[in-house]
Amino acid sequence: MSSFQSLQSKRVGLALSGGAARGLAHIGVVKALDEIGIKPTVFAGTSVGSIIGAAIAAGTGWRQLAEMARTVFWPRLLNGKALEQFCNQHLPNTFADLSHPFAAVATALPGNEPITINTGSLSSAISASCALRLLRRPVIRDGLRLKDGGFSCVLPTYACRELGAEIIIASDVWEWSSLMRSLGYSPHNNQWTRRAYPSHYKKALSCTDIHIQPHIPLRCYAPNSTAVDRMIAIGESATYRAFESLSRRLAA
Repeated sequence: MSSFQSLQSKRVGLALSGGAARGLAHIGVVKALDEIGIKPTVFAGTSVGSIIGAAIAAGTGWRQLAEMARTVFWPRLLNGKALEQFCNQHLPNTFADLSHPFAAVATALPGNEPITINTGSLSSAISASCALRLLRRPVIRDGLRLKDGGFSCVLPTYACRELGAEIIIASDVWEWSSLMRSLGYSPHNNQWTRRAYPSHYKKALSCTDIHIQPHIPLRCYAPNSTAVDRMIAIGESATYRAFESLSRRLAA
């Protein structure tokens, strides 16, 4: 891993995308980074990424995250009250109580503008970042009506940059980008295929140094411990692939 010494000497940020249950693959990304020896110290998360990002920023290791995931019936967290109870049980009360800088991204209505939250109540920030349209009412915070951050900033790399990260690793489990790539539509291809991606996603990629994209099959969507373990393994293997690719580029 000598090729990564420069990473280890810089302030590394980890941006965790939205993606509902697919976000459990983020745990495998954290596991692999730990094994590789990369220690992010700045974190940002959108939607499900905000839950996992806050837990990591609080000092929770991947083993604890995995155990937490195995004992929670994840669809229950679609309910705002249940989600805030979960956060109050497992996470610190405020951003100031975290061990590392962290930001949660939500969407302000009615203009659909991304809002980066990194102060005050942690549970309400995460609830806002996860407030899916049609399923949840907006979260009212500081006079703003906030909904799921995925509508305006599904991959919060810029939030990591704003918190001082020098190198940004993006864990991307967004369903739409995965589907588009499976159909051969890359955001880096011609103008027509680039139109398949929203501008906020393309902007996020421009701020990404290492892009990790776990490929998650449908069988992993089942809310049980076996699916959780599969998700973790998928995130782990995707991280190793991304770093092997980086190693080849550095050696070229």
